Amino acid sequence: MSETIKTRRFWILAGGTIATIYALILVGGIVRATGAGMGCPDWPTCFGQWIPPTSEAQLPANYQQIYADRGYLDTKFNVRKTWTEYLNRLLGVFTGFTILLTLIFALPFRRHDAPVTYLALAGFILVGVQGWLGSRVVASNLNPGLITIHMLLAQVIVGLIIAAIIRSARPQLGKINIENLSKVAYPLIVLSMALGLMQLVLGTQVREAVDLIAKQSNYVNRHLWIDNLPMIFSVHKYSAIALVLLNGWIIIHLLSHTSSKVLHRLNWFLAFLIIGTIVMGMSMDRLNLPVFAQPLHLWMASLIFGVQLAIFMILRYARNLNLSRMTG
Repeated sequence: MSETIKTRRFWILAGGTIATIYALILVGGIVRATGAGMGCPDWPTCFGQWIPPTSEAQLPANYQQIYADRGYLDTKFNVRKTWTEYLNRLLGVFTGFTILLTLIFALPFRRHDAPVTYLALAGFILVGVQGWLGSRVVASNLNPGLITIHMLLAQVIVGLIIAAIIRSARPQLGKINIENLSKVAYPLIVLSMALGLMQLVLGTQVREAVDLIAKQSNYVNRHLWIDNLPMIFSVHKYSAIALVLLNGWIIIHLLSHTSSKVLHRLNWFLAFLIIGTIVMGMSMDRLNLPVFAQPLHLWMASLIFGVQLAIFMILRYARNLNLSRMTG
């Protein structure tokens, strides 16, 4: 089998894994927004069964007392929440298999480009850690700090697979002309990624505050929730302005000073995602936190980080390869 075919097969598997991880991030956001996180109060089974029940009649008569004794008070079977969480878990298992296949297809690279294999291996190991962390989230009755770590680890995993794909495409990246790029473009992209991750963390803190207010108000009077949010909501909202301006400069600069089709497509996609996060953010602010907007807002923010990472790595490899060719 030629190296080109092996590389393309790896790209297909790794690209599918990235799509699956982002789907899992979206579904996880839906689980959180709909309050389905404890739809399965145990792990890895769900109400003690590998395939969860479809009605309360399939559970023991004293199931609420059983889970109360385990530390889960007020456990009430809800078929919608149970199956939402269960499907989230199934997608997580599927993700584990896709990243295993990605690692298998990355093994041939160990002979001529070992970092590709190591990046895929690191992603595979961290998926196992992520599964364990998910069990701790359930055991802790949705501890907010663990949920934040769970979300950030997902960004690390998808970042590793993106890095593996870009690394495996290095021979093609040396053809990209980046001579006209400003030297400040590179540090500004890094700054934008760092600020974007900070925004993700702030967003999870806002989400935790919303959950607390919703519970205290017995999930009614939704139109009053925003007024009761702490100052971190304002910090998250107004700091996004600087981030939008920074990304706007990066997008315009790269579109104007590069001719690469890949970079142009990634930058247009980045622009679309930024506009999407703005729309979702405004809808939450103006429409009293609609359920659909919360997971989409998080999902698009996660995609932004992935696209930024891909752009940065492409530029970095292109610059290094161009420099080595000039000095060689």
